Amino acid sequence: MAELHILRPTGFINADTGADLRDRIHSLTVGDPRSVLIDCGAITFMDSSGFSCLITALKRLRRQGRELFLCSLNSQLRVILETTGTIQVFRIFPSSADCLLYLEQENQVDGERSSPAS
Repeated sequence: MAELHILRPTGFINADTGADLRDRIHSLTVGDPRSVLIDCGAITFMDSSGFSCLITALKRLRRQGRELFLCSLNSQLRVILETTGTIQVFRIFPSSADCLLYLEQENQVDGERSSPAS
């Protein structure tokens, strides 16, 4: 199974809770090569400050060669991503299981690419 931090924030994501989420992502990934999946299934609302925290975390992880995945978006969060044009920036999955399956398949393909020829 792919190594991945999975976070499941709940409720309203605003400047305070978004900053907490961003800081949690940072503290989890300091010196750790794993990417992060945010399961958004329990997020009831996200304001622009919370969204900004997601973008900051995404940029930080990408600078480190890692990814920030999202899954289980509610309609409000999907509208934010579509309206801001960032729906193409994030890799989004219907569920955490779909993300894990994708990563397992990617690891298999990468393993086949790096295998020496017989």
